[in-house]
Amino acid sequence: MTITSDSRTADLPTAVKDKARDAKDTAQAKIQDIQQHLHNGTEAVRDKADETRQQAKHLADQAVAKLPEPVVGRLTQVMAAVRQRPIPVVVALLAVLLVLRRLLRRNS
Repeated sequence: MTITSDSRTADLPTAVKDKARDAKDTAQAKIQDIQQHLHNGTEAVRDKADETRQQAKHLADQAVAKLPEPVVGRLTQVMAAVRQRPIPVVVALLAVLLVLRRLLRRNS
């Protein structure tokens, strides 16, 4: 004997069907509210990230404008090297930090 969903729901009282339908509608409305809230939050975070990126670029440009030309040229070369090979630069930076940490601990 196969029971279909229509035969199961036909046995339920109308009040139970109405409550189930109301619960389903409420859950769907809540899900839509949450999705909209997440979408708005995502847009706000994206806007804040863009604003922060622009501020950082502006501050970096101001700092570069105050540096002498030879330093700017060398800094540009270093940044190009970092962009091309970031992993060796990170490893070298960590090594320098470890050496500095040991030196500072010995002096303390």
